[in-house]
Amino acid sequence: MSQLVPWGWVVGTAFIYAAAGLVMASFPAPYWIWNLALAGVIIQALALAGPKALSQFGWWRTNLLALLAIIGTGAMVVALAIVLNHAGTDKLDDIVPKVAAMDVLKMSLMALITAAAGAIVSAETGDRLLATFNRIQTSLVLAAVCILGLGIGGLIGILAVASA
Repeated sequence: MSQLVPWGWVVGTAFIYAAAGLVMASFPAPYWIWNLALAGVIIQALALAGPKALSQFGWWRTNLLALLAIIGTGAMVVALAIVLNHAGTDKLDDIVPKVAAMDVLKMSLMALITAAAGAIVSAETGDRLLATFNRIQTSLVLAAVCILGLGIGGLIGILAVASA
């Protein structure tokens, strides 16, 4: 069984979510953001929205699972966008609106790309895990990998901020 586990994809998924956790821990954002990110990760893992996972269901159920995956990805985008746009300055006189608008756009785009990469890679990982595990086991393994990645990235981010 351990030979069939796609370890490269599992590690890649954990790495992407570790990057998201690192970003989330590096900026002074509210703690409820972590709950939003965690909910998004769990929803994505339950939906298993890869093509192989969805091909076994009818039209309604496939679209419902795809909608759940979109909601989970959206929660991650919102969490990352809030975190990335939470950094700023206390000197309001130094803010140039044009520059601030471009910064918000860049940070929001970075949040969108990070969350989309996580969703795509985790969906592909889920499809590959289905060759070894059943649907429930795959969802649990995928959720655990994503949560572990968020946690490790968050820990690294906290340690990096504390040492700076």
